[in-house]
Amino acid sequence: MKKNQGMTLDDLTKGNIWSVTESELANMLIDGKKAEDYKEMQAHYMNVIRTVFDLQFIDRKDEDLTRRFEQQGYEIFSYPCEEEEEGPDAIAIRKRPIRKIGDLTLENIRHIEAADVLELIRNNMGTGWKGLSLSIQDIIESAFYVDYTALPEATMHRAGGILDRRREDGYEALEIVRGTWIEAIFLKPKPKVEKIKIDYSFRDDDDDDKDLDDESYDDEQEDKDDDDDFADDPEDSTPNRDDDDFGDDDQEDADPEIENIEDIEDIEDPSEEE
Repeated sequence: MKKNQGMTLDDLTKGNIWSVTESELANMLIDGKKAEDYKEMQAHYMNVIRTVFDLQFIDRKDEDLTRRFEQQGYEIFSYPCEEEEEGPDAIAIRKRPIRKIGDLTLENIRHIEAADVLELIRNNMGTGWKGLSLSIQDIIESAFYVDYTALPEATMHRAGGILDRRREDGYEALEIVRGTWIEAIFLKPKPKVEKIKIDYSFRDDDDDDKDLDDESYDDEQEDKDDDDDFADDPEDSTPNRDDDDFGDDDQEDADPEIENIEDIEDIEDPSEEE
């Protein structure tokens, strides 16, 4: 198991707390107590820790109490107090076991072996894979490749059959007898993908404003590109006119010339009629 060296109470989340051991948690609590804001943050820390661990602060001098916790599977760690402080001097910590299929969550499923998940399915009143709720199936499939089949016993156990092939591919197998048939459930862990954290602290405010207006910026740029394309081709900037369709006669009709100034004088002024 990977050691969580360098982790502190501030680093704990409901997702990574499952990878922490009892001894690592005890060291975090001892070191965290020295921080100035420990008392202010203690409720938050305990809210995260108690999703996975049972934890009690006890007095080691009470030998009967200490013995009872040890019998219940707790590990006891010293929890030094300041000279002027009075109170518990030890911590009893027990990682909460996953006893039933309903205890599986998206946070803890990646910290459980395939064989342990199959054992939970076996103990789920014989329901098999199809008897699990869709939500539990989704949780399991988030961390494991799952294959399910039901075949006659002779076919299932045939040499070189599906059972042998799946095991060669690294799957763990669970067989549930259904009369003369066997239901087989195969699990294999999916590779863990580490999430890449992006630091945006170096970005300027101008970059943030640009990101907010990406869509409008792209639209404006596209319109500008269209205008540029239109301007690059002068033939496209005016309508296409063939000489046959737009001749001299048409030009005269469209824009007649007044050759004699007397024609202007012959035009009556409407205001004079009134």
